[in-house]
Amino acid sequence: MTKNKPTVQDVARLAGVSGMTVSRALSKPELVSQATRERIDLAVRELGYVPNLAASALVTRRSGVVGALITTITNPILATTIEILQQGLSKAGLHMLIGETRFSPEEETQMLRAFLGRQLDGLILAYGYHTPETHELLAAARIPVVELWDLPEGDNPRQPVGQVVGFSNWQAGAAAGRHLVECGYQRPAFFGFDDAREDLRWQGFRHAVMQGLAVEPLRFKTSAIPHIDDGVDVIERFARGELEFDGAFFTNDMPAIGALFSCQRKGINVPGELGICGFGDLPIARVATPTLTSVRVPAERVANATVELLTQMIKGEGASVGQVDVGCELIARESTAR
Repeated sequence: MTKNKPTVQDVARLAGVSGMTVSRALSKPELVSQATRERIDLAVRELGYVPNLAASALVTRRSGVVGALITTITNPILATTIEILQQGLSKAGLHMLIGETRFSPEEETQMLRAFLGRQLDGLILAYGYHTPETHELLAAARIPVVELWDLPEGDNPRQPVGQVVGFSNWQAGAAAGRHLVECGYQRPAFFGFDDAREDLRWQGFRHAVMQGLAVEPLRFKTSAIPHIDDGVDVIERFARGELEFDGAFFTNDMPAIGALFSCQRKGINVPGELGICGFGDLPIARVATPTLTSVRVPAERVANATVELLTQMIKGEGASVGQVDVGCELIARESTAR
């Protein structure tokens, strides 16, 4: 004979509370004391109780689920961001559903269609450039949206689809270019992918170099998903004389680290013969030999601000569209210290 599934009332009896308190603890945990939540959590685990979210959503018009469309889960910065987002949303009684778009606006649109069918309470987008169809879908869905990382900027700024938490890509590029010039490098080069976000970093980098040296910096394309092998390939070409530069700005720390290690194997002096600057300030940047100069974006602040904005909007407390600029900072280390 099949055992009946545990109910809310079963959980309530075991925890010594009312059924209404159990429902409140599961849907709005912030309204229940910690001691009571702990008793209810223990009863839920002991009974193996699984709430019927679909039925709950029909009553409360909330699913308790937030979608997050992330560009790539292999990027350590985004991995940290995802972890903090998940922890913050969990404290607010929300669960996060994650999809990986791999920097493709078309893939984002397809995933968005699937996600919206799950009656999301809110949505996080980790890329600021969308297809017209994505804009239409979100306009029709009328759910709270927060975009991460990319502030609207430039001569033809993009149109946000919700709140924005991020930094200026132009300023990040300019900081790297200005630093390489100040360190005495005469032929700075930019290594990054060819898309709207990277174009802004390139424009900032180019402006700083032109202002400091009155020369046009070099620009070389790397893969859409940053990889350590991109930097290795750059140094291989540099060693063969195919690329001529003396200061490199990689728009991600992973290829910058690949370049740094490749220089060590080939006996190329860093920072004397070649200066290397990355982006992201990953933990490995601080322990590499030499330590890696990098542009830092405060991932924790991005994630915490996103959670705060999104939970406010879900509660109906933050309906206006705006933006939070978390800034960026160049961290100078040994790889550019001439």
